Amino acid sequence: MNRILKILTVIVLMALAPAAAYPQSASESYDTGLALMKKQDYAGAIASFRASMAINKSAANVKKCKTQIAKCQRLQKNNKAKAPVPAAPQKSLIIPHPMLTVAANPENELGVEIDVTPESNDWMASVNGNPGWIELSKSMDGKYLIVKAAPTDKTVVRHADITVVYDNLSRTVHVAQLGNEPELSANNLFAKFKKKGGQMLINVNCNSDTVYANNFNWIIEKAPEWCNAEGTSTNLVLNVEPIEKKDPFYKTGRTGDIILRSQNQECIIRIDQK
Repeated sequence: MNRILKILTVIVLMALAPAAAYPQSASESYDTGLALMKKQDYAGAIASFRASMAINKSAANVKKCKTQIAKCQRLQKNNKAKAPVPAAPQKSLIIPHPMLTVAANPENELGVEIDVTPESNDWMASVNGNPGWIELSKSMDGKYLIVKAAPTDKTVVRHADITVVYDNLSRTVHVAQLGNEPELSANNLFAKFKKKGGQMLINVNCNSDTVYANNFNWIIEKAPEWCNAEGTSTNLVLNVEPIEKKDPFYKTGRTGDIILRSQNQECIIRIDQK
């Protein structure tokens, strides 16, 4: 009889052993889920609660695990809703050197750096007013605007503006082409007069494109007060006053300069009256 009781006791204990283990393992999984929730690892927490329900299928354990799972899912959804939407990359168009100076007779094409963000060669360029002496192209990598200017026959600077457009951004490149050096000369650079004075006509040659207030392309910048100098488009007319006996220069004579100017060029004519 005692032997039978011992056997029955062993059987009962063996049957109860798994039931005692389940709550302990299920509790650990549940506690792990709570810890992961605090760390905002909701996916890991849900996995832990589901493991707890798989270990301990009691109604009470299933209910509390499902409650926590519902909280995790709700918090996951809120976090997704609060997640910032990545902003579209800010576009920019920068031309580091927007002023371009070109020689009168350029030997090479010139490049203008075009800095586009995000990096792209999807930009356009055009010459305002289409002056005809500028050709535009784009470098192979799209980082430079290539400007080709035709030689000029003018002696003055000519200007043009290039508009560069990228998306809704616009920038301007100012182009200035230098003029050729003007020529200013006279057929007589040393004019001699006697004491009694007189008149002289000197031919003037000038190819300048600048027009002054006298409607000519050159001016008389300086002349001695005893010489009346007047000009036409191609001539300089000199009228020298006589030297009177009472004049301190009657014995020594007098010398002066007439200075003609056009742009940065000058022509000096020496007048000698003896």
